[in-house]
Amino acid sequence: MEQINFRLRSDEKKVLQVLAESRGVSVPELVKGAVLKEIAPIRVELAFQLLQEGKIGRKRAWVLSGLNYHEFMVEWSKRGAEEVIPDEATDKELELVKSLDLKKFLRAESPAPE
Repeated sequence: MEQINFRLRSDEKKVLQVLAESRGVSVPELVKGAVLKEIAPIRVELAFQLLQEGKIGRKRAWVLSGLNYHEFMVEWSKRGAEEVIPDEATDKELELVKSLDLKKFLRAESPAPE
């Protein structure tokens, strides 16, 4: 796990302590929850923006969004999202496919029955 530190004024810290105590959690737990709740919609927007721009694919967008797979696909459907695949990636994939030797995957022909 990673750690993030920031400074607060004394009065801000006291407010957080009172809030955390009233909810039965620690100050770091309270702040973490608040930050994650605040950025949740921003993550979704960013994920779909980057997907639309072709900067990331569907899987990375799903992970970035923070949604479970079902929620992500519902959001995908609502937005009419499309995965943009850069031409370079398509060209590279085509070259790889052309270079495959499919003979080793084919069944050897058996002799015709007599």
